[in-house]
Amino acid sequence: MQSNGNQAAEFIKVLHPTLAAANLSDVGINCCDATGWNVASQHASQLKSSGVESMLYAVTSHEYSSRVGSPMNIKTRVWQSEYCDLGGGWTTPWYSNGGAGDGYTWANTVYNGIVNGNLSAYIWWEAVQDRATNNNNNEKLILVEGQNYTVSKRLWAFAQWRVVRPGAVRVSASGGSNLKSAAFVNADGSIAVVAINTGTSAQTLSVLVNGAGFAAGSVAGKAWSTDASKDMVAQEATVGSDGTVTANVGARGVVSFLINGTPS
Repeated sequence: MQSNGNQAAEFIKVLHPTLAAANLSDVGINCCDATGWNVASQHASQLKSSGVESMLYAVTSHEYSSRVGSPMNIKTRVWQSEYCDLGGGWTTPWYSNGGAGDGYTWANTVYNGIVNGNLSAYIWWEAVQDRATNNNNNEKLILVEGQNYTVSKRLWAFAQWRVVRPGAVRVSASGGSNLKSAAFVNADGSIAVVAINTGTSAQTLSVLVNGAGFAAGSVAGKAWSTDASKDMVAQEATVGSDGTVTANVGARGVVSFLINGTPS
């Protein structure tokens, strides 16, 4: 879009009541798909000052011209609505010296957006593509060649976040060496935790949930992990007597927990 936030707001003030009059109030208005976080933040401020914040479903941004930084000063949802690796040829590794197309790189990129940018959605640009398009670069997650396909590790970096369901609320998470962690309460009361091991050796990770209201002895947990040799592989999570849920995470790997219990 070429418009700024003020100009977009002029149109939103017409579009929003028009949708309502047509019984289409359930259609959300997203704005404005700026090419970078800095511009999108300016749009957000302009939309807010123009009085259309309550008319928006989400403020949307890309990361091409500037990366996600601090949270935007707006109460509505904020999405990173398009980004990918446009540089270099097709690659599939999880970790190759921290390359732009590595799965591990993207695990950290999504983490940064959700935790440091307070995003409620992170959307990759192109899911599936053939070899001929755009010189077979990394803008896709899956390469299709006739009846065959190859999956890049970037896909599994995104898959690790699927334990976090629509309507989830992020809560505080802390502790552990060489770890980045994010925790969420899903709408059904389950607890989702995604943790990235930034270290160069595997480790065992234990999650203790405080204040979830689970009855003693009712806690159950599942875990999935991705690293250089695994693609979101399910593993048996153990539950301690104190409700601690434990699983393993590989070197420069990601582990996702989904923890349930009976309300106390």
